[in-house]
Amino acid sequence: MAATRTRLQRAKGYDPEPFDVNPLWRWPTQPVAILRWLFGTYLFWQTAAWYAIGYVAWRWLTPGLERFASLGVDDVALLWVRNAAIMLVVIGGQHYFLYIRKTQGTDFKYESRWPATNRKSFTFDDQVKDNMFWCFASGATVAALFEAVLFRLYASGAIPELDVWWTVTLMAAAIPFIEGVHFYANHRLLHVDPLYKWFHALHHRNVNTGPWTGVSMSPGEHVLYLSTPFVFVLLPGHPYLVTFTLLYLLLSPSPSHSGFDRWKLFGTDIQGGDIFHNLHHRYFEVNYGMSLVPMDKWFSTWHDGSMEAHEVMKDRKRQTAEAKDTDAVVGD
Repeated sequence: MAATRTRLQRAKGYDPEPFDVNPLWRWPTQPVAILRWLFGTYLFWQTAAWYAIGYVAWRWLTPGLERFASLGVDDVALLWVRNAAIMLVVIGGQHYFLYIRKTQGTDFKYESRWPATNRKSFTFDDQVKDNMFWCFASGATVAALFEAVLFRLYASGAIPELDVWWTVTLMAAAIPFIEGVHFYANHRLLHVDPLYKWFHALHHRNVNTGPWTGVSMSPGEHVLYLSTPFVFVLLPGHPYLVTFTLLYLLLSPSPSHSGFDRWKLFGTDIQGGDIFHNLHHRYFEVNYGMSLVPMDKWFSTWHDGSMEAHEVMKDRKRQTAEAKDTDAVVGD
């Protein structure tokens, strides 16, 4: 029976068709579908952009490793300025065209509402200002600190460095998949009290998301979320991979949180937002990971936008509530 769509519960907006896991994880194997997905969806356009931005930032906007032989506050500050400038261009550019100029109005927008203002749940009583503050004050800062520490380790020879281009390429290709597992694990952990209240609730102020929502997180969450490049303490890596990984983590959530499923450009439209993660902000207890690696499918927290998946989610919530009630009665 064909899956049917889940209608938005909070505001009328664009409601995409239900989706499936990407072809990499389907059985039996579909080689043609995998190639189409790889070059037509995965690498075009977003993933290719993150690799390119990471290379440009490392090659021309980052000091040589010799500077990090002795680590100082000025080294971290320099990386913060670079991060902030790139975020302002990439994330700010999305916000400018989609939310300030409103170049496509509400076409393909998941919710018809615009970002909240005069709401006390947000810092400065403003959703966009709140998101920008935490992106710059916490996100760009923690990323700069982590990058400087890892550069210091490379400069001192404390961790192994790949020196053959094809090995660097293979590790670069693996990073988004490693992050897919890492993100599911730390995100699922952050939904457990009291960690949720301490760290993750700030991000979930955003139900109606926008580009600046992506890495609007508390410092505690940023420490967990941005820790992926420390995998290079255990596995051979390269300074470029550190820069790429951290910029990937800072930038890639902006289109997925943009609130627009597709972006209108040059008379056509391209993939913009990510309904998979939008459903997490909408329903909270589903889609903790990334659609790239379907951890949610394997751990029964998957929501594909269909009414069937929605009923499964509601049933799971009922069972959880009943279990809590039973525990409370036993406790009494």
